[in-house]
Amino acid sequence: PILAILTSKVASVDDNASGGAYAYRASKSACNIIAKSLYIDLRSEDRGTVVLLHPGYVKTDMTEGTGLVDAETSVAGMLRADA
Repeated sequence: PILAILTSKVASVDDNASGGAYAYRASKSACNIIAKSLYIDLRSEDRGTVVLLHPGYVKTDMTEGTGLVDAETSVAGMLRADA
């Protein structure tokens, strides 16, 4: 099986030029760390794998509608990546 976890570029320490969004950044960074550990554990037991998916810059309330893709397009792309 494949465990897919949504992440975000906002979780990047190196790519943080704007600051702010502390809780969101921290939660996504935590997801990345958890995903890495799960990947190592599941792989060593031959029980599956873990992938991190970034939905892109999506037109949502969070982006105040300024995203580049709508939610349906984002989900369709992630499903193709996970196939």
